[in-house]
Amino acid sequence: MKQTLLRILLTDWFGVETREGVTHVGVGFLLLPWLVLGVYEYLAARRAGQTLKDQRRSLLEWSIVAVAILLVPTFAARLPIQTLPVFGWGFMMILGFLAATFLTGRRFRQIGLTTELSWNLSILLLVAGILGARAFYLIQYHRRIFSGAAGLGDVVRRALNFMDGGMVLFGGLLLGAAAFFVWCARKKVSPLVIADSIIPAVFLGLVFGRLGCLLNGCCYGDACELPWGMRFPQGSPPWQAAVNLGWNEPGDPRSIPLHPTQIYSAINALLLTFLTWSWFRHRRRDGEAMALGLLTYPIARITIEFLRSDEAGQFGTPFTISQWISAVLFLIGVLLWRRLPRKLTPLPLVLAAPKSAPAARGRAR
Repeated sequence: MKQTLLRILLTDWFGVETREGVTHVGVGFLLLPWLVLGVYEYLAARRAGQTLKDQRRSLLEWSIVAVAILLVPTFAARLPIQTLPVFGWGFMMILGFLAATFLTGRRFRQIGLTTELSWNLSILLLVAGILGARAFYLIQYHRRIFSGAAGLGDVVRRALNFMDGGMVLFGGLLLGAAAFFVWCARKKVSPLVIADSIIPAVFLGLVFGRLGCLLNGCCYGDACELPWGMRFPQGSPPWQAAVNLGWNEPGDPRSIPLHPTQIYSAINALLLTFLTWSWFRHRRRDGEAMALGLLTYPIARITIEFLRSDEAGQFGTPFTISQWISAVLFLIGVLLWRRLPRKLTPLPLVLAAPKSAPAARGRAR
């Protein structure tokens, strides 16, 4: 567990130092991953047949961000903060987003769509996922979060205070699904084909997300007597929960061994990534890979929930809200599998022209 991986020095370009046990690095180091990302996008565009002229806008946007990073130390002295924390959970979210976008881009190229479309869809789903996951968390724990709030301003502050709470995966999936269908309708592409293409990326992103939960100390498991039981440090959410349950004394430096349910979930998500990615080549109907994900993930999630101790049962039952939603998703998967179309959409896909586009006249140019 490591909630803060490092801190970025806004006043330095490439300095490295340690303060209070936390590594501090200059903001200039952000240029390294930005450079790698830019080279990758450039090479991908070249493979797709784009010229430098076609990439002018992308190169301009990339250059603006690079220059902005270089200029940060020049103006940092005027800023109210001098360092920015890089939290373990947030860092893993970024890695998950990049990995999922890379996988989506690879599949999009295989089905005839552009890498740019994969970035557009990934960013849309990321924003919708974060908003939905946070909203679901606020709804589920509203009594604790907003208890004693002093006015509207305090309510807003608590709602935006991610450090005092978290997010719920299923909320992100629900709002993400709504954004996904809107995107498909605007682009005039089959949502089933696109869903088959992106479902492996969703699970790949979840791999990193669950590892982020491990670094953050959330989504922890129940008491574990197996050799791989994990102990969490004093003051962490799992340690505090163990003290509240009487499993630990307040002075204990670490919690009793707990099930590393975050790792269980990450392994499950990785297996589903490979399963749904491989199934795409063998599917006989549009939507099969997506339906397969809806049939397999809920079973694993319901099972893992029995090993967790961070959520109480709902509706007068021992089953958590995540287990109830998983059951609903499984039923949706069953219905979807039974009602899928009887044939595949021919590939590669071609986006429909906008209705406002004028009809082509004369010879092709």
